[in-house]
Amino acid sequence: MNKEEKEGSSGETEAVEGTDIHDEDFQFVLREFLSVYQPILEEDLKRAKAPEQLKEEAEKTPVSCDDELALANRIFGKFFTEEVAVRLLPTEGRRQLGAIERWRWCLLHVRCCMIFGWLVCRGPRTFRAFAYYLYQYWLCVRQVLGTPVGSPPTAEQRQDFRTLVQALAGAYKPYLTDQLATVEFPAGIPDEVLTGKIDCFEGEEEATAVFERFLTVETAPALLGKEAFAAHSKEPFFWFCRCWCLCAIRFGCCLARARSFIEVLRCLLFYRRCLRECFRPLRCEITKPTGCTEEELNQTVGGLTVTVVGTAAGAFFDHYTLEWRKVEGAACDDDAGWKSDGVVYPGGAATGTSPVVSGLLGWINTTVLAPGSYEVRLCVYSSQPGVPPQCCCIQFNLFKRLVWIERVGSAPVQTPPGPFVSTAPIVNTNPGGVVVPVGCCVTVKGSAFVGDCNDRRIKCFDLRYGLGFLPGPGEPGFNPADYFGSLLVPTGPVCYTDPDESGKRAPWNQVIGRALTTRLVQTEIDLFGTKIKVWKLQDFCFDSASLLPPCPDLHHHCRSGKYTLLLDVEDTLGTHYYDTQHVWFDNKPIHVEFGGLEGLPGCEDLGLQKFVPAGAPCNVAWPINLLGIAYDEYIDYTDLTYPSDNFDYYSLWITRQAGPTYTVPITPDLVTLGPGPFKGTQRVGDPGTRCETAIPGCPPPAFPAKFYNLLTKLDLRIFDAVCAASLAAPFAPPAGFALERGKCCGYTFQLYAQDKTWTDGGPGLCHRKWSLPWAVCICNDVDGRVVK
Repeated sequence: MNKEEKEGSSGETEAVEGTDIHDEDFQFVLREFLSVYQPILEEDLKRAKAPEQLKEEAEKTPVSCDDELALANRIFGKFFTEEVAVRLLPTEGRRQLGAIERWRWCLLHVRCCMIFGWLVCRGPRTFRAFAYYLYQYWLCVRQVLGTPVGSPPTAEQRQDFRTLVQALAGAYKPYLTDQLATVEFPAGIPDEVLTGKIDCFEGEEEATAVFERFLTVETAPALLGKEAFAAHSKEPFFWFCRCWCLCAIRFGCCLARARSFIEVLRCLLFYRRCLRECFRPLRCEITKPTGCTEEELNQTVGGLTVTVVGTAAGAFFDHYTLEWRKVEGAACDDDAGWKSDGVVYPGGAATGTSPVVSGLLGWINTTVLAPGSYEVRLCVYSSQPGVPPQCCCIQFNLFKRLVWIERVGSAPVQTPPGPFVSTAPIVNTNPGGVVVPVGCCVTVKGSAFVGDCNDRRIKCFDLRYGLGFLPGPGEPGFNPADYFGSLLVPTGPVCYTDPDESGKRAPWNQVIGRALTTRLVQTEIDLFGTKIKVWKLQDFCFDSASLLPPCPDLHHHCRSGKYTLLLDVEDTLGTHYYDTQHVWFDNKPIHVEFGGLEGLPGCEDLGLQKFVPAGAPCNVAWPINLLGIAYDEYIDYTDLTYPSDNFDYYSLWITRQAGPTYTVPITPDLVTLGPGPFKGTQRVGDPGTRCETAIPGCPPPAFPAKFYNLLTKLDLRIFDAVCAASLAAPFAPPAGFALERGKCCGYTFQLYAQDKTWTDGGPGLCHRKWSLPWAVCICNDVDGRVVK
């Protein structure tokens, strides 16, 4: 039971329960229950008076899961007799159900439901433990219906149980999602505890909702068995068996948590009230949304939603549906225009399958809806043929809240989880992308729009940055004042206020799914020969390489490091709406220099004979080392992991004068190749400098003197027309590249490298560099002849 149920939801409920306590049937049921518990208590009292006997009994009795099953059957097997079941039913229920012979199968099933609720709620349960008790429940139901589960189960029975566990997972997931959201955003919990909003009753309603989402028409065949379901689902009171089972599960759960007989009595009272609710006529009522309703972020649905609250319950309840449409003056029962797109029900079913009393009916995904007046229709359907649904409507004005960052540069926010999760990084692709840094000039894209009802609309929006990965809205420590730098320089925040507010609020100036790095400018257009002035948004990119602070702290040198962007939208009532985005900025340079061929002094020709094996055999390699520097500075030199280590690759090319170009395979031994044979993915050498040396007051990290290192080994056979033909791909040179023996020609070596930083144009366009051409005359003198 939740807090409201224990306290009573109204004076009428309190009066009914006051009458129930003195009711003869209720007194009989209470005595029966106490008589079942009395011997159990007496046994435990006897143990309490004889500790040595208790010790001996404990030593002889191994711990077993069967013990609690035996106790459950002992309690509910004796208590829940046919007479007790009938006396607990309201008078209207007894009349509608008729003779017990018709529904005895349902009574036996309900006993299993009580045991299930009692077992599950005896202590905190993981999903795996929940599945174990579901198994015991399934065994119990199949046993009482006369179709026991085999040992081992048949293939069909195994599939039924898999179906049940899958359904339980779907019912359990919203509970876990809600708990995870609470853990990730605990900022409001201290105040709720201190004000008494959170107390000892917290969480019971959410746990109960798991049972309601699980026990649906879709899971019934797997639970009862296909034949039993086919037979019993035709009964006119089948709807009541589900309602009765839910009441029984909640009753068992309540008993498991009861710590005194006063609480036990309250459990019985609630159980009787729950059964009474099952037999009330179909009811339809919507209490929310109403008035100016602000859409809210909903992690369960994965977007912005409006929550629908109300009542859909009553006798012969089958299911309920929700629909929405724009308000256009039509009557509620006019079927024109109603839509179910974006409607999400608790548990994810296609309709509402569980009765709801003053609770959550579902959500309407409003992410793509425009602001305006809408109405919602709820229809509650009966399981009896020919009975029309009970429908009701409510109207509300939708206040849009489109505040999010979705791209930085051309790199998107990782989805899932999506832009509504503050820790979602910027990645190269969706789904399953990897984090990428951004740099140089970047356009930030997203939405900055709120409104529009009760004169609430957007006033201004700003885009700022703060150092490090900062907490997002709703998280502990979130403080808008931490975001000190503007991405909207030099004009500052975009404001729709005077002068000429109406002109600035033209529809084309709404920032929805477009650049946030923008400014309002007044321009003149020609409209059929008439010059008129209008306000339009002018987009631009933020030049991070010059506008970020050069060296604010140890981890943010050379306008690089971890930053958090803040989108701040303010409405005309002064309310602020925020979204944040973690970003790695990289504006550190990449160093590229080709250092030559090892063993060949500068300004000398390369004679092959000096570097090849004696006799110039074509069946062995003629190796020589190519040296150089391909070095990308770490974004944060204290962090040597990705994405701070942002180096991408280097490549080498050799071009014959007036001839073809050879792409050099990157290999340490002329045998081993990487997955990309023409790309080296590790830094090589060191430039002997760092970007900090150009910034006054910015201390560089320790770095070595400049040195070259091995870029790759090169097989000199590529320059010999005789042996080049023996080379296989990727080592074989193109036609016309090699030299005839006795000939010389000029060749140019050039090195290229880039990092993984993204900009507006994509990856590799921000930091990439070619070395200066390195030229040398090569002579094929392997046979001792040279003709220049």
